[in-house]
Amino acid sequence: MQWPSFFEGHLQTNFAEGRFVAIPRAYGFLWLFIAGVPWAGLGACLLAWCGNHRAISARDWWLRLGCGIGLAALARVFFDNYPQFFLPLYDSMHSQYLDQQANPNLHRLINDNRAAVTHLGLYLGFLASEIVRRDRRNVVLILTVGLLNGLGWAACQNWKWAPKLWPHINFNWWRCWESSGGISIGLAYGLAYYLANRPMSPEEMSSSSGTRYFDPRLEQLAAGLGLVLGLGFSVKNGFKGWANIYLGNENHWNHVLWLFFGPAMVLGVVALMLRFRRRPVPSESEPEVCAKPYRLMWLTLLTQNVIAQIVTGPLSIWNEVAFKIYYALLFLIAAVIVYHFQSSRGSLPSKY
Repeated sequence: MQWPSFFEGHLQTNFAEGRFVAIPRAYGFLWLFIAGVPWAGLGACLLAWCGNHRAISARDWWLRLGCGIGLAALARVFFDNYPQFFLPLYDSMHSQYLDQQANPNLHRLINDNRAAVTHLGLYLGFLASEIVRRDRRNVVLILTVGLLNGLGWAACQNWKWAPKLWPHINFNWWRCWESSGGISIGLAYGLAYYLANRPMSPEEMSSSSGTRYFDPRLEQLAAGLGLVLGLGFSVKNGFKGWANIYLGNENHWNHVLWLFFGPAMVLGVVALMLRFRRRPVPSESEPEVCAKPYRLMWLTLLTQNVIAQIVTGPLSIWNEVAFKIYYALLFLIAAVIVYHFQSSRGSLPSKY
């Protein structure tokens, strides 16, 4: 990421040689907001698709996918053809942006900004489809998560203010930023959960009760694909981070890990698809297939916290030990929340 240096008033051109140009700090707020909106907002789009209160037709799905992919492609076209609107100080630094070999940090900035704009286009496309469908709850969910996380990330400023506030303390402020970035996402989803889970009106309850909108096996397939791909990438990257700390040459180990995790994830996806095809479709009178969300949540929580511990170290550095303890405390807090939520589900009224 090249944006954190914006908060210091620097646009890095060649960090290794200490070359940069002055830039207004406002660019840091702008680009962290642009990056933060889809970073959390795209997950909210997927979450919105899992809680429809009315039947979803093939036309609705074409609308959703078409709007998302279409606006992402359009954003990419605009970025490539009008870079002056997306690259800071482009008019005064045109020649430097073109000479990416002499200015490697500008090359990374182009890639980062292109990715952020493309993801924002995807997010806005998915949001637009829900506006066209007039699904108020989905619009509230997607907007709340995206806007709050964008504002949260911009406000945190990558913790670039911390060294000035505590100049005599040697600490890993980047890990503090990562943690606050995650807290921002959590707060955004928490508020969205509150806003989206309002009591249903009698009309909504009557229209949604007793109606099956999709093949119930899809729930297990979606959960399985999420675990295979999501946890597969997480565990692979976790071992890569561990190798970078204790073995060095993370690029080499990244290649070695892909030789194992790549085929394993492909086989996992194939196995899930075969299981999906062979499993009979339940009749309307049979209970719907349950994806055991409580067990899957614990599997994800435990795996991610083990990864957090192995990529934090070595124990000889007190900064890292402090974060090991901090991550353990976060795990305990999350475990209590998950247990409490599961325990209280049985007492929730059906209108929620």
